Formats: sequence, structure tokens, C-alpha cells
Amino acid sequence: MALVIGITGISGSGKSRLCSLLAEGLGNKLTVICQDSFYKGCGNIDTDVYNFDDLNALDLESISLAIHNCKNQQQPNEIPVYDHSQHKRVGYRNLEPSKVVLVEGHMMFQEPAIRDAVDYLLFVDTDMDIAVVRRLKRDIAERGRNVNEVTSRYMRHVRQASLKTIEIRHKADFVIPNNNSFTNAANLLRHFIDSVLTEKGA
Repeated sequence: MALVIGITGISGSGKSRLCSLLAEGLGNKLTVICQDSFYKGCGNIDTDVYNFDDLNALDLESISLAIHNCKNQQQPNEIPVYDHSQHKRVGYRNLEPSKVVLVEGHMMFQEPAIRDAVDYLLFVDTDMDIAVVRRLKRDIAERGRNVNEVTSRYMRHVRQASLKTIEIRHKADFVIPNNNSFTNAANLLRHFIDSVLTEKGA
């Protein structure tokens, strides 16, 4: 069976960056599942009012199935391909089996069944004001949004989702501070993962 590690924290906390740092030392042993792949899409609802930061916006059943298949290395293991510019799924891709699976997302671990599906849960702990600035820079640079769009969506939806995510901090197996840098923490985590894999005979 694969080792499945959940990585959560508020939007802009550095979850994706942590996944990248962990992947550097694990190569093809590691696969990443991102929450963003599992949005249902907003259908005919105006994207300006649709709440993408509500748990109901996610296909939790498909997330659970993907985690189960990863853990048991079952094939085929198809996950959605979600296009943020069109706000809908545009296809599926098969996830190849690996020894380590990182499951990353800012709100899906609010769901107890998703928390229970992973072997360990890591919480990336970042002050909200720092995370907001990071999110602002990312959405402008990578998603073509302007300051007004990002701040408006943050005040309407993202802030409340962040407060709910902070509530599960105490349920995590590891808490990783990231107001500055967590490169050293990532190195320690890689060693931990290697030791677990050795124990599992992988």
C-alpha cells in the first residue's frame, strides 16, 4: 500500500510549495493530488457570486475514491482535469501508482472522511495577513485577476473558509510554520517519509 499524506492550511499558506519541495527528493516515488482538480464547476451560476470556497463546491466522493485507489495502488485511477478559466471539467487523466501520495487542499480536510482517509495530516501554519498577500500576488500573476476581484472574493468567501480551515489545525499530525521559510522543515519531512517507506519495505 502507498503512504498517503494530506497537506492543508489556509489559501496562500504555501501548500503547493511544500509539495514541490518534498517532490525534489523523492522523484517518481511521489504523486500529488490537488483539491483544485475536484471542483464540480459552477454551471450557469455567475462566477462572481458562486462560492468556490464552500465544501459543497467539491466532489468529495471522487476525492475519497481517488485517495482509496492511490493507497491501494489500483488502476485505472482517473481524476478530473479542471479548467479554471472555463470553470468546468474538461476531461480526465489517469494517476499512475506511486509509493507516496500527497493530497493537497485548503478546505477538503474539513470533511472528517477525507481526514480519515490519509495516513498523516500536515498543517501549514501561516498568518492570515501573510497568506492574503501571497494569494493576491498569485491570482494576479497566474490567474489573470485584478486587485478588486481578488480582494472582493476574499472578503465574501475566502476569509470564512480560512477560519474553518484553521479550526482543524489541532487535528493535524504535524504543524509546519511558514511565515518565512520551511525549507528545513521540508528536508526533515523527506527524511521522515524515507524512514516510513523503509519500515514499509518500499
